[in-house]
Amino acid sequence: MTEGIQKENMLRIKGSTVIDLIDAAYDTTQSNSEWTARVVNGLMALAKAPAGAAFHFTSGYDHDAFRVRSVERAVAVGCGAWYARALRAQLRAPSSISELMLGRTQGTVLATVTRLGDDLASAPGFADCWPPPAVDALGVVARDANGDGFCACVGLDHVTTLSPRTSVLLNKLATHIGAADRLRRAERSARLESAEAVFDARGKLVHALGRAQDRRDSLEDGRRRRHEAHNTTHDIEKALDIWRGLVAGRWSLVDHFDTDGKRFLLAMKNTPTVDKRGDLSPRERRVCALAAMGHRDKEIAYMLGVSLASVTASIHRARVKLGVKTRSELARVWRQVP
Repeated sequence: MTEGIQKENMLRIKGSTVIDLIDAAYDTTQSNSEWTARVVNGLMALAKAPAGAAFHFTSGYDHDAFRVRSVERAVAVGCGAWYARALRAQLRAPSSISELMLGRTQGTVLATVTRLGDDLASAPGFADCWPPPAVDALGVVARDANGDGFCACVGLDHVTTLSPRTSVLLNKLATHIGAADRLRRAERSARLESAEAVFDARGKLVHALGRAQDRRDSLEDGRRRRHEAHNTTHDIEKALDIWRGLVAGRWSLVDHFDTDGKRFLLAMKNTPTVDKRGDLSPRERRVCALAAMGHRDKEIAYMLGVSLASVTASIHRARVKLGVKTRSELARVWRQVP
């Protein structure tokens, strides 16, 4: 940790701030730059930070070793004199600190730099990205099952501690940001004609196609959960627990307003795709990819919007098909496949 730092705070979050950030993430009406800035601003509000930045990246495994392949800076935003210095620093900062941080966060996570390792905050690259008085940074890493993703981070003028409870809550927040980023990268804008299901302003399902027609009950449950989360911001733990990353492992629910201002809720296909291991089913591939990143079964169930039993069964079937006995062997075999 940076020498001489005395001040250390516990991050305290408001439920409404978290829900607002999730809503901002699922807003598909904005351009990529507008969306990125809005997510960074939401993270700044959550951490009460004056400056933040974001970037996209690609990553993956190379013979069982995790590699960050590219980092592309997307935006730097903020306010005040420190922001001006931070913005200049962000624009000239090397990608080494970003690559170092991403190399320690193989899954989807929200954490402080000092929590990832004291050496990160004292590394020369950190000062290049966040000039004084920044001594720590809070970042969300949203990586999909293929290793590509989005990172937003904000500079902090004090060393910040995340309680176990806060870490769980913020990792669920990261799950939603990751799902929203995946939806945007797939270039699926929230249009009525591209939705697989549509709810009207009263919550009535007025349109459903294909699998959406067969899974009406799941979609209705997802809509109720989302509505309840918006009305339970006084209990953020409950709100995030009931609003999962996906509905039935397939859909993200996003708002849509037509030209007359009429509101709809759309179910947009947003299934994570995994390119390798064709000998496994699509769900088994998704579960194995997330397990290889270090996610626990409960976290995978939350991210994919499926039951814990479904995740456990998928891992068991994958182990049988691949001829391995343990979860660690499964992860090793998965990582070694190009």
